[in-house]
Amino acid sequence: MVMVGGGIGATLRYFVTSLMKIQDYPNNWATIVVNLLGSFLLGISAHLAFLENVFLAFLTVGVLGAFTTFSTFAFDIVKLIDQKRFWNAILFIFLNLIGGLILFSLGYLIRF
Repeated sequence: MVMVGGGIGATLRYFVTSLMKIQDYPNNWATIVVNLLGSFLLGISAHLAFLENVFLAFLTVGVLGAFTTFSTFAFDIVKLIDQKRFWNAILFIFLNLIGGLILFSLGYLIRF
């Protein structure tokens, strides 16, 4: 189930990235979008303990784990630093990490 969820999450991430390229956004904006949305959804899923462990693993580890991307986050930071765009790198780090924590917390506060 984790593998199936991973396929779904990776496909969704590819879709978001492709859609943002069509709209002419820089690549690293897609990374921010998937990481922030994934953090929010993971916060919501923290209250889904009533689900069976298999489905919870499918959703959290599979779908959301493949949808969000730490490796691309790291790659984008290195690219920005290599281009000597230091303030953009700092903003990118801030948006991903602090934004992710805030959105996870907001998702976590939602009760069903």
